[in-house]
Amino acid sequence: MKRLTSLFSLLCLTLCLPAQEAAAPPPPEIILSVPAGYYPEAISLDIQCPGGKVYFTLDGSTPTQRSARYQNPITIQETTVLRLLATYEDGRDEVLEGHTYFIGEPETSFATISIGIDPSTLFHPFHGLFMLGANAVDTLWKKPGANFWSKRETTCNLEIFESNGQCVYRSPSGFRLFGGMSRLFPQKSIALVARDEYGEHRIDHEIFGKPGKKKFKFLVLRNSGSDFGKSHFRDALMTSLVEDWDLETQDNRPAHVYINGRYWGIYNIREKINRYFIDSHFEEVENDSVDIMEHRYTVKRGSARHYRSLLRYLEEHDLSEPGHFDYVATQMDIDNFLDYQIAQIYFDNQDAGGNIRYWRPQTERGRWRWILYDTDWGFGLHEPSAFEHNSLAFHTNPDGPAWPNPPWSTFLLRKLLENEDCRHRFVNRFADRLNTSFEPQRVLDQVNFFYERLKPEMPRHLDRWKLSRTDWNFHVNVMRTFAQERPGYVRMHLMEYFQTGAQRKVSVGSTKGGQVVLNENLTITSDTLLGTYFERFPISLGVVAHHGYRFSHWEGVIAGDERRELSLSLAPGDTEVYAVFEPYIHPLESKLVINEISPKSGDAGDWLELYNGSKERLNLAKWTLSDLKQNTFTFPAVTIEPNDYLVIAEDSVGFRAKYPKAYNVIGGLDFGLNKRQESIALYSILGAMVDSISYEAPPVDSAFVLSLLLPDLNNSDPQNWAFRPGTGTPNAANPYYVESRVRAQQTRWMQIGLAGGVFVLSLLLLVLRQRRIL
Repeated sequence: MKRLTSLFSLLCLTLCLPAQEAAAPPPPEIILSVPAGYYPEAISLDIQCPGGKVYFTLDGSTPTQRSARYQNPITIQETTVLRLLATYEDGRDEVLEGHTYFIGEPETSFATISIGIDPSTLFHPFHGLFMLGANAVDTLWKKPGANFWSKRETTCNLEIFESNGQCVYRSPSGFRLFGGMSRLFPQKSIALVARDEYGEHRIDHEIFGKPGKKKFKFLVLRNSGSDFGKSHFRDALMTSLVEDWDLETQDNRPAHVYINGRYWGIYNIREKINRYFIDSHFEEVENDSVDIMEHRYTVKRGSARHYRSLLRYLEEHDLSEPGHFDYVATQMDIDNFLDYQIAQIYFDNQDAGGNIRYWRPQTERGRWRWILYDTDWGFGLHEPSAFEHNSLAFHTNPDGPAWPNPPWSTFLLRKLLENEDCRHRFVNRFADRLNTSFEPQRVLDQVNFFYERLKPEMPRHLDRWKLSRTDWNFHVNVMRTFAQERPGYVRMHLMEYFQTGAQRKVSVGSTKGGQVVLNENLTITSDTLLGTYFERFPISLGVVAHHGYRFSHWEGVIAGDERRELSLSLAPGDTEVYAVFEPYIHPLESKLVINEISPKSGDAGDWLELYNGSKERLNLAKWTLSDLKQNTFTFPAVTIEPNDYLVIAEDSVGFRAKYPKAYNVIGGLDFGLNKRQESIALYSILGAMVDSISYEAPPVDSAFVLSLLLPDLNNSDPQNWAFRPGTGTPNAANPYYVESRVRAQQTRWMQIGLAGGVFVLSLLLLVLRQRRIL
């Protein structure tokens, strides 16, 4: 028995020891006595590497076993990238690291990026990427054949330091040059790539300070493009002016950059436009199933087949016919494209035709969308009086030169404007943007924001590249003038091109309890909008009531009008209109509820489910659903029985194929349910909010469902919802409700069984007692 016990103990010990070893964290390969970072004066650095040898370089080059071997403390007296190689005799892999020590550098509120790279890779006179090289045709301004036109990717050590001096990312990474003609400048744009073959497969940090966007495959260090040597923030400014539009834009952030310890100036950190960019902005889109194109037909990812098919349709059909225009709207996002054109026209981007980027998800309903990219040639880059330019004529010119506005680059807008409704939408949408996003004081405030942010940091950059402070201030003032003068000229160009009639001043607002939707574009709450519109282009008005309110009537020029949606012609003089809301609780509140939500559920499409907990059969004709972006779905003639369900699906055919037992289903939900964050509201025919929910779901790659635990729970409380991967239960009770009913029945039968058992036992005891007595 003792032998068996000893053998068992030995076996347990043998099994446990490897587990303990595996669970213990590996010791650090290289230990530095002083961490990388900022120091006011020289430091002495000690390096330890238990069980290994350390080789190092101080010039940015990649260390090898031929490099200097560490034996004694290193004194670092100036900003240096210390690159280390650790080798081991016990079979462990070599370790390659880089650590930057900033010695005596000025204080900064910017992030700092340090790049350590073999000096010959950049500066060798024959093959250095920053050099002309042996094959450049130096007599031509584009310098064809120069090394800096290379697309070669090499390796570097990348470190990112936050504004507090802490290193938040360190890894070997890919390095390549980036940009077009801006490669001619001494400060060249750089693309940085995270790859497994180098080190980390993602740059894992909230570079732009936005929660949820913290993993990047690519980053671009941009030299401000054609704006180099001028304002150094032109493109970032223009992007910021439209970042709240439904338009893809690149995030931006200024940073100081060092290469091999030498200061390399201020760069703008930007996202790189590729499939990973799409993935970070549209998490519901599979990044390996997208078409991404640029210029006329150039395919960057996927295929051009769908886009070429769209162009053929446009060439062969007259879009003044509503049916033809409606079909085009299923192939491209019209509002997105109009906003893209509005931005380019307002900016007077003279290179817009050379920087077109657009994409679509490779799905049956995938539509083309446009990405605002490289707008440096706008906002008076080359001409202080550019605010006068008629960019509307430029972007609709059917006979432009090969550059910058060839006919193919203006074709799409010209075709869409054949349609009268689209012309109306374009003019009013442009007016909306001029009254809000491009309102002179707002734009001027943004120019000053960027200027003040750069002002204390800019002298180092200007000195580094031998640029003039006077010139910098001059170009910023050009942008200030553009901000103040541009809207007036654009309005004149709109009046001339579209024959809009006279300008009209309009004031739109609302009382507490709701908001006005102007031109199906702007949402106006208690803050009154004062704007300029046009005589021959009526504005559209709609209302959205907040919870606990309903729309009552209009005041102003249409005082007493009770229509929730209307078109308003603009008479001479000023037009004032205000929506009035009143307190109201709908009788179906908490009875007709949003019960289940399924965003991005594959072939079934998006769908949501309503539950009628009332005792009445409800007719939902002309009721509406709206989302966070004020997209609206209007119910057809449809009813929902008491204690029953109704499913509203994006694609009723695909939905029924997925759920063949579903019985009360309507299709046509033409706005998508966001997979990460969404708000959905249900409104009665009179515009009163009956139910609403908001959710933030965890990031997942597969389909999932959000289910209300019980129909009578408050569905505005996130704790009352269950997140479940997989498919849902349309037209049926949600799983928790079923399980709770089963548990209730089980409990009831247990109680009945227990009561029965007690009764039988009591009866038996009574019988036994009587027998004893007998």
